[in-house]
Amino acid sequence: MNMRFRFIAVLPLFLALVALMMAGGAGGYLLLLTVGLAAATALVALATIFQYTRPPAEVRQVPVENFSLWADVGEPGAELRRLSSGDLEAAVRIANADLGSLSSNADLLNARISLLLGRPEFVELTQEKFDEQTGRLLQNLRTAVGKLGTGKGLSAEVLDLIERCASRADRIAKKLYRFQRGKPEVVHIYVEPLRRAAEKLSRDLRFFSTNVSDFMKGRSTKSESS
Repeated sequence: MNMRFRFIAVLPLFLALVALMMAGGAGGYLLLLTVGLAAATALVALATIFQYTRPPAEVRQVPVENFSLWADVGEPGAELRRLSSGDLEAAVRIANADLGSLSSNADLLNARISLLLGRPEFVELTQEKFDEQTGRLLQNLRTAVGKLGTGKGLSAEVLDLIERCASRADRIAKKLYRFQRGKPEVVHIYVEPLRRAAEKLSRDLRFFSTNVSDFMKGRSTKSESS
Protein backbone atom coordinates (compact mmCIF):
# COMPACT_ATOMS: atom_id res chain seq x y z
CA MET A 1 0.00 0.00 0.00
CA ASN A 2 1.71 3.28 -1.05
CA MET A 3 1.66 6.68 0.65
CA ARG A 4 -0.73 8.18 -1.91
CA PHE A 5 -3.32 5.50 -1.22
CA ARG A 6 -2.98 5.87 2.55
CA PHE A 7 -3.65 9.60 2.24
CA ILE A 8 -6.68 9.15 -0.02
CA ALA A 9 -8.15 6.46 2.21
CA VAL A 10 -7.62 8.31 5.51
CA LEU A 11 -8.68 11.79 4.30
CA PRO A 12 -12.45 10.99 4.20
CA LEU A 13 -12.27 9.56 7.70
CA PHE A 14 -10.55 12.74 8.92
CA LEU A 15 -13.15 14.95 7.26
CA ALA A 16 -15.94 12.88 8.76
CA LEU A 17 -14.44 13.32 12.23
CA VAL A 18 -14.13 17.09 11.73
CA ALA A 19 -17.75 17.28 10.57
CA LEU A 20 -18.94 15.46 13.67
CA MET A 21 -16.94 17.81 15.92
CA MET A 22 -18.38 20.87 14.17
CA ALA A 23 -21.87 19.45 14.47
CA GLY A 24 -21.50 19.16 18.20
CA GLY A 25 -22.93 22.63 18.78
CA ALA A 26 -25.60 22.42 16.13
CA GLY A 27 -29.09 21.11 16.55
CA GLY A 28 -32.16 19.88 14.78
CA TYR A 29 -32.07 19.35 11.01
CA LEU A 30 -28.50 20.66 10.62
CA LEU A 31 -27.20 18.14 13.14
CA LEU A 32 -28.94 15.23 11.43
CA LEU A 33 -27.67 16.34 8.01
CA THR A 34 -24.10 16.69 9.23
CA VAL A 35 -24.09 13.31 10.97
CA GLY A 36 -25.58 11.65 7.90
CA LEU A 37 -22.95 13.14 5.59
CA ALA A 38 -20.17 12.18 7.99
CA ALA A 39 -21.41 8.60 8.19
CA ALA A 40 -21.65 8.33 4.40
CA THR A 41 -18.12 9.70 4.04
CA ALA A 42 -16.82 7.15 6.53
CA LEU A 43 -18.51 4.29 4.66
CA VAL A 44 -16.93 5.43 1.38
CA ALA A 45 -13.52 5.52 3.04
CA LEU A 46 -13.93 2.02 4.49
CA ALA A 47 -15.09 0.66 1.13
CA THR A 48 -12.03 2.18 -0.53
CA ILE A 49 -9.71 0.58 2.01
CA PHE A 50 -11.38 -2.82 1.52
CA GLN A 51 -11.18 -2.58 -2.27
CA TYR A 52 -7.46 -1.82 -2.34
CA THR A 53 -6.28 -4.07 0.47
CA ARG A 54 -7.99 -7.36 -0.43
CA PRO A 55 -5.82 -9.69 -2.57
CA PRO A 56 -6.55 -9.91 -6.29
CA ALA A 57 -8.64 -12.82 -7.56
CA GLU A 58 -5.68 -14.75 -8.91
CA VAL A 59 -4.03 -14.66 -5.48
CA ARG A 60 -7.15 -15.64 -3.52
CA GLN A 61 -7.81 -18.68 -5.67
CA VAL A 62 -5.96 -21.94 -5.17
CA PRO A 63 -5.41 -23.06 -8.75
CA VAL A 64 -4.40 -26.63 -8.04
CA GLU A 65 -7.54 -27.62 -6.13
CA ASN A 66 -9.80 -27.71 -9.18
CA PHE A 67 -9.55 -31.25 -10.50
CA SER A 68 -13.12 -31.29 -11.81
CA LEU A 69 -11.76 -32.09 -15.27
CA TRP A 70 -9.95 -35.18 -13.98
CA ALA A 71 -11.17 -38.18 -15.96
CA ASP A 72 -12.18 -41.04 -13.67
CA VAL A 73 -12.12 -44.16 -15.82
CA GLY A 74 -12.47 -46.60 -12.94
CA GLU A 75 -9.89 -49.34 -13.44
CA PRO A 76 -8.32 -48.58 -16.83
CA GLY A 77 -8.42 -51.53 -19.21
CA ALA A 78 -10.83 -53.53 -17.04
CA GLU A 79 -13.26 -53.88 -19.98
CA LEU A 80 -10.65 -56.02 -21.74
CA ARG A 81 -11.50 -58.88 -19.38
CA ARG A 82 -14.93 -59.18 -20.98
CA LEU A 83 -13.51 -59.64 -24.46
CA SER A 84 -12.47 -62.86 -26.08
CA SER A 85 -8.91 -63.12 -27.29
CA GLY A 86 -10.11 -62.70 -30.87
CA ASP A 87 -11.65 -59.25 -30.31
CA LEU A 88 -8.44 -57.39 -31.04
CA GLU A 89 -10.08 -54.44 -32.78
CA ALA A 90 -12.44 -53.81 -29.86
CA ALA A 91 -9.57 -54.24 -27.40
CA VAL A 92 -7.52 -51.57 -29.19
CA ARG A 93 -10.48 -49.16 -29.12
CA ILE A 94 -10.98 -49.68 -25.37
CA ALA A 95 -7.28 -49.35 -24.64
CA ASN A 96 -7.00 -46.23 -26.77
CA ALA A 97 -9.95 -44.56 -25.02
CA ASP A 98 -8.70 -45.36 -21.50
CA LEU A 99 -5.12 -44.40 -22.22
CA GLY A 100 -6.34 -41.19 -23.86
CA SER A 101 -8.15 -40.30 -20.63
CA LEU A 102 -5.02 -40.99 -18.57
CA SER A 103 -3.04 -38.80 -20.96
CA SER A 104 -5.57 -36.00 -20.38
CA ASN A 105 -5.07 -36.41 -16.63
CA ALA A 106 -1.31 -36.11 -17.08
CA ASP A 107 -1.91 -32.92 -19.08
CA LEU A 108 -3.99 -31.50 -16.22
CA LEU A 109 -1.33 -32.46 -13.67
CA ASN A 110 1.38 -30.82 -15.76
CA ALA A 111 -0.68 -27.63 -16.12
CA ARG A 112 -1.36 -27.41 -12.38
CA ILE A 113 2.30 -27.89 -11.46
CA SER A 114 3.37 -25.30 -14.02
CA LEU A 115 1.14 -22.75 -12.23
CA LEU A 116 3.23 -23.12 -9.07
CA LEU A 117 6.63 -22.50 -10.59
CA GLY A 118 7.96 -19.00 -10.10
CA ARG A 119 6.19 -18.52 -6.75
CA PRO A 120 8.59 -17.95 -3.84
CA GLU A 121 7.23 -20.91 -1.84
CA PHE A 122 8.11 -23.31 -4.66
CA VAL A 123 11.58 -22.13 -5.60
CA GLU A 124 12.97 -25.66 -5.12
CA LEU A 125 10.59 -27.06 -7.72
CA THR A 126 11.51 -24.22 -10.06
CA GLN A 127 15.22 -24.93 -9.64
CA GLU A 128 14.65 -28.61 -10.37
CA LYS A 129 12.63 -27.68 -13.49
CA PHE A 130 9.86 -29.86 -12.14
CA ASP A 131 7.54 -28.97 -14.98
CA GLU A 132 9.95 -30.69 -17.37
CA GLN A 133 9.49 -33.95 -15.46
CA THR A 134 5.70 -33.78 -15.70
CA GLY A 135 6.06 -32.60 -19.29
CA ARG A 136 8.09 -35.69 -20.22
CA LEU A 137 5.46 -37.90 -18.58
CA LEU A 138 2.76 -36.22 -20.66
CA GLN A 139 4.79 -36.52 -23.86
CA ASN A 140 5.49 -40.22 -23.31
CA LEU A 141 1.81 -40.92 -22.71
CA ARG A 142 0.87 -39.06 -25.87
CA THR A 143 3.43 -41.14 -27.73
CA ALA A 144 1.86 -44.33 -26.36
CA VAL A 145 -1.60 -43.17 -27.44
CA GLY A 146 -0.21 -42.40 -30.87
CA LYS A 147 1.32 -45.85 -31.19
CA LEU A 148 -2.00 -47.47 -30.31
CA GLY A 149 -3.63 -45.59 -33.14
CA THR A 150 -0.98 -46.16 -35.81
CA GLY A 151 -0.92 -49.94 -36.13
CA LYS A 152 1.32 -50.73 -33.14
CA GLY A 153 -1.74 -51.94 -31.28
CA LEU A 154 -1.33 -53.74 -27.98
CA SER A 155 2.34 -54.41 -28.40
CA ALA A 156 5.14 -55.10 -25.94
CA GLU A 157 6.67 -51.77 -27.00
CA VAL A 158 3.58 -49.86 -25.91
CA LEU A 159 3.40 -51.79 -22.63
CA ASP A 160 7.03 -51.02 -21.86
CA LEU A 161 6.42 -47.31 -22.47
CA ILE A 162 3.37 -47.34 -20.20
CA GLU A 163 5.32 -49.08 -17.44
CA ARG A 164 7.97 -46.37 -17.67
CA CYS A 165 5.26 -43.72 -17.47
CA ALA A 166 3.84 -45.36 -14.34
CA SER A 167 7.29 -45.34 -12.73
CA ARG A 168 7.80 -41.68 -13.66
CA ALA A 169 4.43 -40.70 -12.17
CA ASP A 170 5.34 -42.58 -8.98
CA ARG A 171 8.66 -40.70 -8.76
CA ILE A 172 6.83 -37.39 -9.21
CA ALA A 173 4.44 -38.27 -6.37
CA LYS A 174 7.32 -39.18 -4.05
CA LYS A 175 9.22 -35.99 -4.88
CA LEU A 176 6.14 -33.92 -4.10
CA TYR A 177 5.74 -35.77 -0.79
CA ARG A 178 9.36 -35.08 0.17
CA PHE A 179 9.10 -31.46 -0.97
CA GLN A 180 6.15 -30.58 1.25
CA ARG A 181 7.61 -32.10 4.41
CA GLY A 182 8.40 -29.36 6.93
CA LYS A 183 6.89 -26.66 4.71
CA PRO A 184 4.22 -24.13 5.77
CA GLU A 185 0.55 -25.05 5.57
CA VAL A 186 0.03 -23.07 2.38
CA VAL A 187 2.50 -25.36 0.60
CA HIS A 188 0.57 -28.44 1.73
CA ILE A 189 -2.68 -26.91 0.45
CA TYR A 190 -1.19 -26.53 -3.00
CA VAL A 191 0.96 -29.65 -3.21
CA GLU A 192 -1.07 -32.40 -1.56
CA PRO A 193 -3.76 -32.56 -4.31
CA LEU A 194 -0.97 -32.80 -6.89
CA ARG A 195 0.77 -35.56 -4.98
CA ARG A 196 -2.44 -37.57 -4.78
CA ALA A 197 -3.11 -36.99 -8.47
CA ALA A 198 0.36 -38.21 -9.46
CA GLU A 199 -0.02 -41.23 -7.19
CA LYS A 200 -3.40 -42.11 -8.70
CA LEU A 201 -2.06 -41.66 -12.23
CA SER A 202 0.78 -44.09 -11.48
CA ARG A 203 -1.66 -46.61 -10.01
CA ASP A 204 -4.06 -46.29 -12.96
CA LEU A 205 -1.25 -46.80 -15.46
CA ARG A 206 -0.19 -49.99 -13.70
CA PHE A 207 -3.78 -51.28 -13.72
CA PHE A 208 -3.95 -50.49 -17.42
CA SER A 209 -0.66 -52.25 -18.11
CA THR A 210 -1.72 -55.35 -16.17
CA ASN A 211 -5.08 -55.62 -17.94
CA VAL A 212 -3.55 -55.15 -21.39
CA SER A 213 -0.80 -57.64 -20.58
CA ASP A 214 -3.36 -60.24 -19.43
CA PHE A 215 -5.32 -59.78 -22.64
CA MET A 216 -2.17 -60.23 -24.72
CA LYS A 217 -1.24 -63.38 -22.78
CA GLY A 218 -4.68 -64.79 -23.49
CA ARG A 219 -4.17 -64.21 -27.22
CA SER A 220 -0.70 -65.77 -27.07
CA THR A 221 -2.02 -68.86 -25.27
CA LYS A 222 -4.78 -69.30 -27.86
CA SER A 223 -2.26 -68.99 -30.72
CA GLU A 224 0.00 -71.67 -29.21
CA SER A 225 -2.90 -74.10 -28.73
CA SER A 226 -4.19 -73.62 -32.29
